[in-house]
Amino acid sequence: MDFVVAIPVLLYFLVYRKSNKRFLSVLPFALLGYIALVFIMPNSAQGTLDVVKYILIPLEAAFIGCMIYSVVRNLLRMKRQSIVNTHPFETLRLSLDTTLGHSKMVPVLMHELSVLFYAMFSWRAKPYVRTDSTSFSYHLNSGWLIIVLFASKMLLLEGALVHIIMAQWSHTIAWIISAGNVYLIMVLIAELRAMRLNPILISEKGIVVRYGNQLLSTIDREHIASVDLIKYEKLTNEQLKTSFIPLVTEPNVLIQLKEPIMVTGPYGKRRQVDQIYLFLDQPHDFLQECDRLMVEVTQ
Repeated sequence: MDFVVAIPVLLYFLVYRKSNKRFLSVLPFALLGYIALVFIMPNSAQGTLDVVKYILIPLEAAFIGCMIYSVVRNLLRMKRQSIVNTHPFETLRLSLDTTLGHSKMVPVLMHELSVLFYAMFSWRAKPYVRTDSTSFSYHLNSGWLIIVLFASKMLLLEGALVHIIMAQWSHTIAWIISAGNVYLIMVLIAELRAMRLNPILISEKGIVVRYGNQLLSTIDREHIASVDLIKYEKLTNEQLKTSFIPLVTEPNVLIQLKEPIMVTGPYGKRRQVDQIYLFLDQPHDFLQECDRLMVEVTQ
């Protein structure tokens, strides 16, 4: 029972306790240990796991229920106190931070919730715009719709073939691969929906870039060195380390920064960049608005 008891207990005392987190926080690891035992132990010996199952699963369900209740409660409280123009996912992130105590799992959870929302529950949602900002789309001419349709077709057709072949060897592996294909399709759809619902915003304070699920960055206007229309050329490996380039689509705008700023990528991964390459549906209008913004800075 080391997988279910010993390892989670050691994890709590060696890691979680130092972060002042509750003992219940290690319950998910106990569940993972139980799942590992189900696959490792032979069928003849799995009867001993029944006691663990009937204790652990109700505890895990209660833990998840408490977490959901706490997140929803904090979310409703923050919504009542929310600042005008706050993005809904920013409110959700603050709620999760309050509930989970700035856990490293929050960025990962936020990314997965974003994929789930945009892929399945965003079809009646309207693009996020702010009353004090000018919005610019980047999904109409990006080619992402064609990519999503083509990739989804390939994943479905080839996935079905792979499932049939793998099922002859292992039904479990076959379903895992199929689930992975479905997840990839959801990621692609979520990216397209996130691009549609999150236009780039320019206000008097600067530029807010929420480029699908690929990038989140708030650029103060004082940090902008230049904004130019470009014909993209391949960057060196050294330049790639400090640049953001959108997936698939060839960028037509470059925002050059005076100094590196911190940006957030998929799964909450943070890094510093000094060049942000973007694709805009109306790059000339975007450039004109940026020029106006930068003129105001120099005055």
